[in-house]
Amino acid sequence: MKTLADRKRALLQADREAALAEKRRQLRELGAHDLVRQLDDDSTSWRQSPWYKPGADPSGVFVDMVGEELRAAMADLGASAARLDSVRVVTTLDQAVSAQMTPFDDGSGLVIVADGIFGMCSSYCQYLALCADKRSHATSRPTAFWRLLRDLGKGEVFGYEDVLTALLRYHTAHQRALAVSMQLGVRLSPEGERYAAQLGHLAYRFVVGHEMAHHVLGHSHGPSAFAPGEHLPACSADDRRERDADRLAFQATRRASDRQSHSRWETMVMLERATMAALMAMMALHVAERTLFVHRGCTHPPAAVRTGWLLEQLKPGKQRSTRRLLRVPMKATEAATDLSEHARPFSWQALDPDLVFSPMPRSYLEAVGDLDALQCETEDFHVAWLERHATADTAWLGEGARLAAAGEPASALRRWGVDEETSHALCNPQRALTFFTLKEHITRSFNERGIAEPWLAPHALAAGMLIARRVQPRRAPLAQGPDGRPAQEPPAPNSSPG
Repeated sequence: MKTLADRKRALLQADREAALAEKRRQLRELGAHDLVRQLDDDSTSWRQSPWYKPGADPSGVFVDMVGEELRAAMADLGASAARLDSVRVVTTLDQAVSAQMTPFDDGSGLVIVADGIFGMCSSYCQYLALCADKRSHATSRPTAFWRLLRDLGKGEVFGYEDVLTALLRYHTAHQRALAVSMQLGVRLSPEGERYAAQLGHLAYRFVVGHEMAHHVLGHSHGPSAFAPGEHLPACSADDRRERDADRLAFQATRRASDRQSHSRWETMVMLERATMAALMAMMALHVAERTLFVHRGCTHPPAAVRTGWLLEQLKPGKQRSTRRLLRVPMKATEAATDLSEHARPFSWQALDPDLVFSPMPRSYLEAVGDLDALQCETEDFHVAWLERHATADTAWLGEGARLAAAGEPASALRRWGVDEETSHALCNPQRALTFFTLKEHITRSFNERGIAEPWLAPHALAAGMLIARRVQPRRAPLAQGPDGRPAQEPPAPNSSPG
């Protein structure tokens, strides 16, 4: 008999063939013909793979496999068989979701994970593989990836902070401004590619495992997050529940790796990689939470605090070495979430082409950098931008900008043509709001009132930043103390999704 989670899963499953066709169309318009060919090659490879089933897609098959691995691992850890049997997992193209668990009245639960968070995890894992590649090359040990473990213990592996920052900012700029998930490529050796893929698999386990853990542990979150027109928080307001879910996900991620190992040495290697992948997944969730959302109905604790919880499960010596190791990734993570005038916006020109590549046209990559730079300007700049481009027929551009700067965001939205009900809803801190949703409302209104490209996108972005600054809560930083330990600052209210 199908559960309510099964029925909701069937409704939410994306039509990926249609989505892929639309993506090909968009890429052809942009001139990204190499990427179109790559997508076609990937599609052909999928149809020839032993996992192919008519009507299935690679994302769905992969997530189903991860779900089964986690069920087995959690069963080994003593989780309830009934709870494990009643949880389902589905992926979604909806960028308004990172990862969340929705409970149903019949006791079933559905874990929903967005493609975007997988892409963010992949960027971290490519970065780790790049560092391992370069470390191996620098020491003239092209096959010595296993020696990475020794270097991990010394905290001597990671560099390339600018590369990781760029990978993350490129991804978040697309999500914020365009509501799509896009990644840069990293030049890796064949061994590095395999290493990145393995780490990605392990990171995905943690993301899915955290949401599964909420269900397995009996954490209820109230009504479904998929009622019409609402996006309720998937995280708990209780830090203890989040901590317990993190702990079980971490243990299950490591246990699943242990189950698949065939020797003591392989077990040690896989546990090290599972640990690092889980920590990178934690940072990926932090970036998504801090950049994708303007405000949220409740919050996870800051990633630095949650990282500390995971490190508590390691031996003291491993805790110290891992904290040292995380310094560079944490700095890059913080830089990727900075949208102030002090930020380092994405710049394609500043990247080393021997390390990073993209099949997208250079003009497109530079345009993404321009959008990222524009959103990091000051409030005064955004007001001046809209005032400067206002004409006699569009004086409302500047008038709305001044209202927003004066602390009247709902009035500003109405002056820009957004209806009163929507304006109040967008400024309600009790409702979740993604930046791209805010920008989409403004873009639609500007377009209806005669603003056309090439000014439509930058004007809507500047206006969206003015509103976001006035309605979003203060955010606690991702920080470390002088000893390298995560700073234990309290979480800011209403600042992130589940």
